[in-house]
Amino acid sequence: MINRAIPPLIHPIESFSLPKPRCETLSNGVPVFYFDNPYSELVYVLLQVHTGSLFQPAKHVCNFAYTLLRESSPSLSPEETAERLDFNGANVSVNVGLEWVQVVISAPRRNLSSIMPVIADFLVNPIYRADNLRIMQDKEVKNLAYNSQKTDFVSWQLMWNTLFADVFPGVAELSTSDTINSLEISQLQEFYKRSFCAENISVFVTGNIGDGDERVISEAFSPIPGGIPSPSLPQVPSQPAGSDIVYRPMAGCLQSSVILCQVSDGYNHPDRTAFSVLNTLTGGYFSSRLMQNLRERQGLTYGVSSSSTYFGNQSVFAISSDVNAAQTAHAIDSAFEELQRLQDEVVGDEELNMVKNYMAGIQLRSVDTSVSTMQKYAFFHRFGLDESEMYRYLSSVRETTPEEILNLAKKYFTNNKFTRIVVGNYLAEK
Repeated sequence: MINRAIPPLIHPIESFSLPKPRCETLSNGVPVFYFDNPYSELVYVLLQVHTGSLFQPAKHVCNFAYTLLRESSPSLSPEETAERLDFNGANVSVNVGLEWVQVVISAPRRNLSSIMPVIADFLVNPIYRADNLRIMQDKEVKNLAYNSQKTDFVSWQLMWNTLFADVFPGVAELSTSDTINSLEISQLQEFYKRSFCAENISVFVTGNIGDGDERVISEAFSPIPGGIPSPSLPQVPSQPAGSDIVYRPMAGCLQSSVILCQVSDGYNHPDRTAFSVLNTLTGGYFSSRLMQNLRERQGLTYGVSSSSTYFGNQSVFAISSDVNAAQTAHAIDSAFEELQRLQDEVVGDEELNMVKNYMAGIQLRSVDTSVSTMQKYAFFHRFGLDESEMYRYLSSVRETTPEEILNLAKKYFTNNKFTRIVVGNYLAEK
């Protein structure tokens, strides 16, 4: 009998490894990774495509090309496709990132053979329709008009524009109604045909998969044509030391949106795991240094966070917050004071161990189902890694020392490495 009034003992996480998936290779060379779950009659299929907005020739092309797939079946109208999906309890969602696009399909196992040919038809042979393009353009123009009144949306637009303008104009260009309305079907067709090829695609599947289900999946994705794999991404140069503040005033704002950002190292860099510990300590969880200073001690913000966005063999590290508009400059100074403190003072063992335990717990929670395990493996696969990366990551986090944190802070957190993005009332207190 369990006494639920007594909490279980807390044990440190020493090691953990993901299960190794089965792998089959289709006739066109597409790898399919199976994560068997005999208890799930709902099958999830994830197509990971090595393409994204960094590869697009003009603003919005990738997002429109992949988001419109459901409405682009060559043999069914959009209404008929939606009815087939609903009738079979299936769902198709698309996530477009900088370097990768994910198409996620879910369907009851018993209906897999009925719905996969329908989905494969618009994935392999999409025919974009002018009416659907116009509907999405109108929707995106309205979303842009709404979001452009929000300081946080504008600040992220400015960040990508500032960092990527010379290398990735298809991302860096600021969104306008003209950039949306100028899209043409020929652009979508050309981009999709070039990017959706067998060389760019990996497939990940979880559920109670039998031989018949594998055959259905194979028949659906074997027709994906061959092509030319996406090229390696060019390097984004770091911003010059001492860059001026990139400032966009927005009158009447009660809060200013602030981003302190820099181009940094990639996911496979030797510093990456220890830097992730530094990032968590800095602004990666609720008890971080920046939260304690800007929110708890000074009341300048409801929240502040830091994170890395990875692409190619680089990343963008960003500290972001919405702060009291009248104290914007003071909030920026306070953030840099915390970064300087990390360069000057060795972090205590108790604080560092709390961060490590938090990170280990988050990692285990991120793989608590077969679907999340599949998604985690798919993420590792982007960087040429496999299931052993989880064990390596947890081990490296556990072994990170206070001295490493100090040295990394000195390496990455000097003021002149950061570009400052401010949208709101930065000059209100001047």
